[in-house]
Amino acid sequence: MPKPVVITLTVQAETLYNKVNPTQAEIDACCSLSDNNGGTGSPIEEFTSPVFINNNVRWVGATSDQGWTIAIDSIVYEPDTTDVDFFDSTTISGSGGRSGNVNANVKNDPALIGNHDQYKINFSVYKSPNEHKPFPIDPKLRVNPIAF
Repeated sequence: MPKPVVITLTVQAETLYNKVNPTQAEIDACCSLSDNNGGTGSPIEEFTSPVFINNNVRWVGATSDQGWTIAIDSIVYEPDTTDVDFFDSTTISGSGGRSGNVNANVKNDPALIGNHDQYKINFSVYKSPNEHKPFPIDPKLRVNPIAF
C-alpha cells in the first residue's frame, strides 16, 4: 500500500563533530540510515529506501548523544547514466534550524517505477545553536513497484 516514507539519518554526533577533516569513509562510519518502509543496504552509499510515486518522503536527523542535534540541510540529486530524478527540483532545501528536516513529494510518473535516484544528504551536526559542522552522505531511493 502506498504511503509516505520517513528516512532517518542517525549520527554519532559528538564523535563525528570532533573529527578533523574526516574522509567520506569516516563520515559514513558515524552514520546509519533507516526508514519506515524496509530500506536496506550497507555501506551507506548502498542503502536504498523504497518510496512511492505521488507520495511524500521526509528526511529527519537523530542522535543518541545528549545535547547534540542533527539537521538535514538539503537533498541534492546526483545524476548518472542509470538514475532519474524523482522530484521536481534537483536541490530540496531543509526547513532550517538545529533540527531541520526535508520534505518532498515524488513525481506522479509511473515511468519511475523500479528506477533508482542517487542523491546526497547534506546534514549538519549541532553542538550548540551557534556551533555546527556540515557533512554529506550518498544513499539511494527506489520507486516501489506497488505504486498505486
